[in-house]
Amino acid sequence: MNYLITAFKIIIIEYLILFFHELVHYISSLFLGFKTSNYYLIPFNLEKNKSKLKLKILLFKDNFITSKIHFNSISISSKLQYNILLKKIRFFFFIGPIFDFIIFVALFSIGVTKIEYSYLALIALIHFSLSTINFFNSDGKYAIGAKEDTRIAFDVVRNYTLCGNGEVSHASKRILTDFHMEISENITIDTFDVNDLWNFLNNLSFYTNSLLSYLNNDILTLHSSTSTFFESIIKDYDNIKVYDYRQVEKTSLSILYYFIYLKILNKDLTINDNISQKIYDGLKIPYYNKLYNLYFNNEIENISYLRNENNMPPSVSSCEGYRKLLLNLINLYNN
Repeated sequence: MNYLITAFKIIIIEYLILFFHELVHYISSLFLGFKTSNYYLIPFNLEKNKSKLKLKILLFKDNFITSKIHFNSISISSKLQYNILLKKIRFFFFIGPIFDFIIFVALFSIGVTKIEYSYLALIALIHFSLSTINFFNSDGKYAIGAKEDTRIAFDVVRNYTLCGNGEVSHASKRILTDFHMEISENITIDTFDVNDLWNFLNNLSFYTNSLLSYLNNDILTLHSSTSTFFESIIKDYDNIKVYDYRQVEKTSLSILYYFIYLKILNKDLTINDNISQKIYDGLKIPYYNKLYNLYFNNEIENISYLRNENNMPPSVSSCEGYRKLLLNLINLYNN
């Protein structure tokens, strides 16, 4: 029974730490001038849409995300504002790991000095393990990576300018287009190398998000290397599947968006049956399978399903800017 009580304490305290971690992020966002449009803390999702609050219960968002905050679109009109916003975003991401480190030191110190609270040392070690994973996959990756890699910087600024509530100024579109073009000029596109996943994943994210922004009419043009990159991962698809199966789903989705882009440019386009079947099989979320069938098998009965927000992947349906993209893709099919 004592073990069950201890386990229950660990779960409750760890959840409270997670809650305060996100609360610290939220409080810092207020000082930075970010307006929250979506706040997710497993299993609660609070969304603000046109001054109305909507609460949903979501056990997990996509990829087992336990917490996330999203914001309204922020307008920028110069490269100076781009760089200032980037510094604010990096601070926003850094505040979480700083909080986690302070909590670790406090709980571990109490746990090893007071025998009756020894379970706190265990909680500190558990949270340290979880926060380390989070640091390298989220907060730390973006806080540090945004300074070291212009592709990551573009992606995080894009999330705060283009992907918020969908209201994007022309000035923001112009600045993000300029940065997209500048960054693309300096990217070297090589064949897939499982030993250089950092470069592959950053290229995949940068070019996919740029393509989505273009389809969403949120950047004004695409660099020619965009097509070069997507053609290269189509060519390397089998190697990606063999050497790192974890990248198959996100690569398949990226290629689907590229195929849709080509289809919009040329409605008579046909895709090689071999690669199209591989991409279709790589899409693990039914919503995207139906999107594929709409564009490439003309299954127009899928439109009502695709328009329904309840059918969209949770991370998309709960953010207005992301919903806007999927609805635009359906509208582009109709046009």
